[in-house]
Amino acid sequence: MKGKSLRMSLGKDKLVSLNGVKKASLVCEQGKLWITGTKEGDIVVKSGEKVSLFPLHRLVIQGGTESMFSMEIN
Repeated sequence: MKGKSLRMSLGKDKLVSLNGVKKASLVCEQGKLWITGTKEGDIVVKSGEKVSLFPLHRLVIQGGTESMFSMEIN
């Protein structure tokens, strides 16, 4: 997944799982997201926030509310 961009919407309690990601930046455009599987532990990201992610193995993103996010995967 190196060098990819994606934009995705997630409903409340819906999940997306990404494998093979070494580093990514994520912007929560709407709602609230719960992210797990990072070196930093679990992260909650709210609308307007941007985070850098360093996944351990699998990155799991869950919509805490109806959410929209974009990601740059390096």
